[in-house]
Amino acid sequence: MNGYVDLDALWRVLLASLLAGAGLVAVFSLALVGLSSGRAAGRAGAGLCFLVVAAGVVLGLYVMLAE
Repeated sequence: MNGYVDLDALWRVLLASLLAGAGLVAVFSLALVGLSSGRAAGRAGAGLCFLVVAAGVVLGLYVMLAE
């Protein structure tokens, strides 16, 4: 193996970025669909989805800015 590149850490970063990037976009799109439905259950689900997206953003900022 290569002594300069930690492939295990590289795979973990790749997986986390795919899950966070694509996952948050998918949850955000579900929130928009819920809002456009016009039903109370759709709006409640959209609110929950928006909270998940906000939590993901806050977690990302916390991880990037932690010392």
